[in-house]
Amino acid sequence: MGKIIPFSDLARQHQLNLLEHKRREYREREDYLARLRRLLFKIEGQMRQAEIQQLQVFLDLSENFKIPLEFPSLGDRVALQEFFATDPFLLTLQEFLAGRLTAEECYRRILELKEETARED
Repeated sequence: MGKIIPFSDLARQHQLNLLEHKRREYREREDYLARLRRLLFKIEGQMRQAEIQQLQVFLDLSENFKIPLEFPSLGDRVALQEFFATDPFLLTLQEFLAGRLTAEECYRRILELKEETARED
């Protein structure tokens, strides 16, 4: 006859197997999350670099047209959004870059802004 295994030993072994299975499952997900976090960090870095390059376009144009632009701190995204939503020069450039203004219309608006600024000074 075969050896009889006590139920408590079977239950214990089942619990140990369950714990080991859950640990493997958890580790796999944790490793996956770590890889995703590294990827996200790289993508965020690339996005930030592209955003800075986009801001440089506005700075280059402001220098070309001799219109002073002082961006708020780059870390202050709310202030940056408000700045882009309220500055008439930036609004004009955004409309042009989005294709809602022709180059001629954009140039005319910029000249008008420069004249207004000159009158205010």
